[in-house]
Amino acid sequence: MKLHHFNTYFLLALLFGVGMVVFSIFQPFLTSIVAAAVLAALFQGVYAFFLKTFRNHAGWSAMATCLAIFLIIVTPLFAVLGIAAGEAGRAYQSIGAQGGIGHFVERSVAVIRAVPHSDLVFSDQALDTNRILGDIRSASQNLLGLLQAAYQGVMGFFIWVFVMFISLFYFLIDGKKAIAKVMSLSPLRDDYERLLIRKFVSMSRATIKGTLVLGIIQGAVVWFMFTVTGIPSPAVWGFITVIFSVIPFVGSGTIWLPAALIMLFLGHVWQGIFIIAFGSIVINIVEHVLRPRLIGKDTQMHPLIVFFATIGGLSYFGLSGFIMGPIILALFMALWDIYAVEFHDQLETFNKGEGVSLL
Repeated sequence: MKLHHFNTYFLLALLFGVGMVVFSIFQPFLTSIVAAAVLAALFQGVYAFFLKTFRNHAGWSAMATCLAIFLIIVTPLFAVLGIAAGEAGRAYQSIGAQGGIGHFVERSVAVIRAVPHSDLVFSDQALDTNRILGDIRSASQNLLGLLQAAYQGVMGFFIWVFVMFISLFYFLIDGKKAIAKVMSLSPLRDDYERLLIRKFVSMSRATIKGTLVLGIIQGAVVWFMFTVTGIPSPAVWGFITVIFSVIPFVGSGTIWLPAALIMLFLGHVWQGIFIIAFGSIVINIVEHVLRPRLIGKDTQMHPLIVFFATIGGLSYFGLSGFIMGPIILALFMALWDIYAVEFHDQLETFNKGEGVSLL
């Protein structure tokens, strides 16, 4: 019995087996490595600026870029999580009937009951103060647990961030060399590989700018409005706004508009008008001015796809899935585009029914 190309099959099997072992070694750090690769692609402009500043010294330029990313992203994230966790704890403790939130709910229910024919819209169960406080207590406890888990897992998050920045440093310096090496080993045509990289970077940039950055801006706006008008736990509401802003057809208006109406019902006229006016103007600017400028000519995914990618990423990867989910989906969409280009003629033939027999 003669085995043809035995050495080739043996090499491929060995490569696959060792590759699986290597993957298992890298798996705990896979999300941080992917995040570093995405950040390296997004901050190429900043890295190029530092290269000019430091006279083409790659090491100093990469270190300055990493420092800028740390100050822009990591430090505010820790600060916001800490403030939101503290506010959520205080809010949970004030839910009792004599507490701040309890008093706020009682006043709101009393105002609604005083409106003529309000019983035609709201049932007695819907305006039950104890039931409302119980629901708020349950939601606050769940949110508090989420924030504390995110903030208290400092060691795990520190290791994740440390690996990400180490990877980011070398991706900035040697990223182009690594891409060229992968392209030389890949059996795909070079123009397809360049298309894959271009689509991946473009979709990733559009996804992050179109969801994460704009969501953070809207969350900051809500935080500011609620702080000015004296609404309790503004950081918590800002954090919730960031999450709601990525949900299609929901958005940040789900948070600030009901708050404005409640303030008006409670007699806080200028606070309610301020939230409506400021929220409408700023959010409109974010949607119609900032979004086109941030995304530019980048390839965008449908908001519904981004939503499912974000929620699925959170359930699969944890907190880092907020970015990982859309990024992986961007890679899949880029591969799908290559498939459409490669098999364009065959797909047209099959779609027209030419040469296809059902028998």
